[in-house]
Amino acid sequence: MELKNLEQLRSWLRTELDSSGRPLGKGYQASIDLYKSPFGDFALKRVHGNFLFRRLREAMIRREFSVYQYLLDVPGIPKCLGLIDKKYLLLEHLPGQTFRKYETKLQDRDKFFKDLFTIVKAMHQVGVAHGDLKRKDNILVTQGEQPYVIDFGTAYLRKDRYSWWNWWVFKRIVQTDYNAWIKLKYQRRFENLSPADAKIYNPLPEERIARLIRIIWQKLTLRRLRVRLRS
Repeated sequence: MELKNLEQLRSWLRTELDSSGRPLGKGYQASIDLYKSPFGDFALKRVHGNFLFRRLREAMIRREFSVYQYLLDVPGIPKCLGLIDKKYLLLEHLPGQTFRKYETKLQDRDKFFKDLFTIVKAMHQVGVAHGDLKRKDNILVTQGEQPYVIDFGTAYLRKDRYSWWNWWVFKRIVQTDYNAWIKLKYQRRFENLSPADAKIYNPLPEERIARLIRIIWQKLTLRRLRVRLRS
């Protein structure tokens, strides 16, 4: 979307922002709505909350916009169309469903995860580690079961200039992305890992602790039993 259209879109949004958007998703920090404007369809991400939290989250939106600049040429990432008024992030609208909703419908699971792995590797090569790939809502399944990675609000960037701390943290988050890919692919059935994928999977100490806490919590709350009863 050209700058001229962005200026026109800014004026259009001022009158349509609270009336014509269709909800696509909502989290505790931000929501995404679909808008059909005279300049094309797009998804708009905006934050919510009280004044203080909203200001902090708007700063995160601006940071996310900067992350998308690293990802412009990476396939499998929605195109970022611009930033409006330093608080509304405009993204390419991709019809599809989240992996959470589509997982059981996958026709070719091996191809899907091979394509997803290619996207994740390309993302890392340009210096972006996602950091929350294990969340199934952060993967979109589009036409032809093409995966897209979305929501870079917690992404970590590798600096161009060498910094041992930055590179050390980046490598660890890269590994959590690969571990998340393994968890999603094998549905946490780690005993089924292929020899090739076993070389990729390397859970970090903090991930092991988080997993232990999750298992204890699930047993205390009888979560798995409640899930089986609901299904």
